[in-house]
Amino acid sequence: MPKAAFPSAFRLPPSAFPSAFRLPPSALLAAATLLLISSCGFQLRGDPAVGMRTMTVTQASGSQVAAEIRRTLAAGPTKLVPIPGEAEAHLRILNETREKTVYTLTGAGRVYEHQLRLAVRYQLTVPGREEPAIAPTEVEARRLITYSESAPIAKEAEEQLLYRDMQVDLARQILRQVAAARAQL
Repeated sequence: MPKAAFPSAFRLPPSAFPSAFRLPPSALLAAATLLLISSCGFQLRGDPAVGMRTMTVTQASGSQVAAEIRRTLAAGPTKLVPIPGEAEAHLRILNETREKTVYTLTGAGRVYEHQLRLAVRYQLTVPGREEPAIAPTEVEARRLITYSESAPIAKEAEEQLLYRDMQVDLARQILRQVAAARAQL
């Protein structure tokens, strides 16, 4: 029998520990993973800070992405002002386009998938500068949705959720580009 590294007087039987101190292996694995992730500097992506105290956001027509940008900015340190001349920058949503096209057909010629596309054209201007900080630029997002003749209402609701998801994605993408342009000013 091999000799123990510590005398038996220093070893405690498992019954000496309350059951609350014994963790299952999955909990230990989860704790180790969290420790590793937090130690490497990982953090969840939050709302982007654009680096400006004041900003104006306008749109040519009813833009859901502009509304999402306003919501995001209102939750952060940037103050939205209604008059472009009073703001450090003016973000203009020039155009927002939604498209739904047939993407896949079955062998019988029926629609199997649609492609949803949301495109936003915008520009960023700074008062006192002739050239825009961001020239008119278009960003887009695409999603696929399967088609079902038996559940049209459910598919319509899913389509609206996908468009909402694309709006949030494009708003964050635009704000990241605004922050990058601000850093270069």
